[in-house]
Order: sequence, then C-alpha cells, then structure tokens
Amino acid sequence: MQRHATVATTAVLAAPASPDAQLVEEPAALLRRAEAWGHLPAEGWWRIPVAPLTEEYEDLDLAGAYAVQEADVRIRLAAGEHLVGRKVGLTSLPMREQLGLPEASFGTLFQSMVIPDGGTIDTRELIAPRAEAEVGLVLGRRLSGPRVTDAEVRAAVSQVAPTMEIIDSRIADRRVSQADTVADNASSARVAVGRPVDATDDLLTGLRDECVGPSADGERVAFGLGAEVLGDPLRAVAWPARTLHAHGSALHPGELLLHRVCARRRPTDTGLSARRAVRHRPPARTDPHRPMNDQQGSGGAAMPPREPKRSDSSGVHMNARRTTSPRGRRSARPIRPEEAQR
Repeated sequence: MQRHATVATTAVLAAPASPDAQLVEEPAALLRRAEAWGHLPAEGWWRIPVAPLTEEYEDLDLAGAYAVQEADVRIRLAAGEHLVGRKVGLTSLPMREQLGLPEASFGTLFQSMVIPDGGTIDTRELIAPRAEAEVGLVLGRRLSGPRVTDAEVRAAVSQVAPTMEIIDSRIADRRVSQADTVADNASSARVAVGRPVDATDDLLTGLRDECVGPSADGERVAFGLGAEVLGDPLRAVAWPARTLHAHGSALHPGELLLHRVCARRRPTDTGLSARRAVRHRPPARTDPHRPMNDQQGSGGAAMPPREPKRSDSSGVHMNARRTTSPRGRRSARPIRPEEAQR
C-alpha cells in the first residue's frame, strides 16, 4: 500500500481580477517575513508574527485573501517546494454560525510541512502552535467540476489516514478575521500522517460515525464525530473541488485532503497521538510511545472487547520538543532590530 504521493502543480488559484498587486504582494511578503528568525538577546531566536492583515489593508476581502495565499504558494513552488494536498477548515456549521462566517475555507499543504509518523517538531520553528486531530483522505483520481457530488468523491478517494495537523498563525495574538486566516494558509503549518488504509465502501460510509481525537501522553483528551464535518466528511472534499474548479484548478491524484473533526486544540508541549475509531466507540488508551507497527489493527489501538468485530482503528503519533516562548513575543508587528536590543 502506498502513501500519498507528492503532487507538483503550477497554481492553486488563478489570481482574481479585483485585488491589485499591492493588496496581494505586500501582505504575502509580510507573512513570509514572519517565518524569518527574529532575535531577542535575553531569549534567543524566535519567529515573530505580524499585525492582522485586515487592519493594515482594510480593503482585503476573502477573494483578496485567497489571492494572497496563492502568491505565497507561487513563491514556495518557485523555490522548489512540492504541493501534496489541501486542508479544509471551518467545516462545523454551528461554529461558522457562531462566528458569522458564510463558508468553509481551505489552505495548501506542502511536502516540507509533512512530519513522519512518530516524528518530532521543534516548536521554536513556529509561533504559537496547536494540534488538531483530523482525518486525511487520499485521492486516487482527479476531481474537479462545478457540481462535484458525494458519489464522485467516494469514487475518487483511494485511502484514509489518521492525521495530526499543527496549526499556527503568523498573525499576532490570533486577532484575525476569516480573510486573515485564509491569507495565512488557513493557519496550517505542519501535518503528521499515520498509516493509510484502503478506502473501502464500508469505511467511507462509516466516516460520518467515526470518532477522532487527540491524546496527550496516552490520556484521551477529546473526540469529535465525522458528521460534524459539513454533515459528511466526503463533502469536505467536494467543496474545495468545486471552489478550485471555479478558479481554473482541480484536485489531483495523490493529494491529501485534511478535514478537522475534533473541536478541541492541544498545545504542542507533549507527546501527542490521534486516533480514529468507528461507530461512536472511543478507542482504548494506548502507549503513545509504542511503535505503530507493534499495535493492533491498522496501526492503532484495538477497540474495546465488547465489540470485537469493530477493531478498525488507526493512529498517528508526534512529539514536540519542549520549548518555552518568551513573554510578549507575539508583537502586533515585526520587532525591529533596534527594539530587540533595548
């Protein structure tokens, strides 16, 4: 069984006609600058965020935000990075209604963002990372069109994998609108991908009833159901396929599609695991440091004995180096060198 393949594309979205170059290129440059190292003499080197883009550029709307994201994608592709998939966020209708947001959003995943199962991240490379448990769907065929259906998605998905996404904001204090988040690549920074399994009809049908959630140092933290994702996780693939088609692009074979299931985020200051299990049954607690190939089933914890036939569960594990960020480093704008010396 193969893992998802690296997919190289030339564009994610065609640049919309409305935003002018200044409204696109300058915010993109600011976000790229936030990934550069800043130095605080008492604390060492850290990433330093920027002010909310919508405060600096009042005319930045959602269409302009996707243009900013695309400008960042073009820079990454020109630098030799490889596109491997998409992240779909804001998939919970109650959450969007609470925030007053009309639709979901998506970002772009690159090979440089992928963490091996059981791998380690250095939190100094990020600003304020948080972990989210998600389900990953791998495409086996191209998917595009103005009216992509759930049935077409079902036929296109070839594998399912547990994932742990690391979200991070290059924008200060998370004082962000949806346009800020979209421009900032939907806050996607890293992703750990577990062992994929074949996407059988039974598995895809059961995605709505699956519970997925993070564990910290072996202790279960929270779980969410697949039905919370636009009513059906397959719609988290159909929606970006339709949106990309409207901009002259598509989802390609080998791409990984992430959609958030568990609503609770975890700080990345400990050993973290993500588990998926069917039929509303949370998986049994397992040792997060145990090698994946030594655990039962498809690489994760076995289901409780009371339902032995439902041992279809899988997981992914990730560690974070414990690093403490300096107080006040989440500035409303980049810190100038002369300010850092004070």
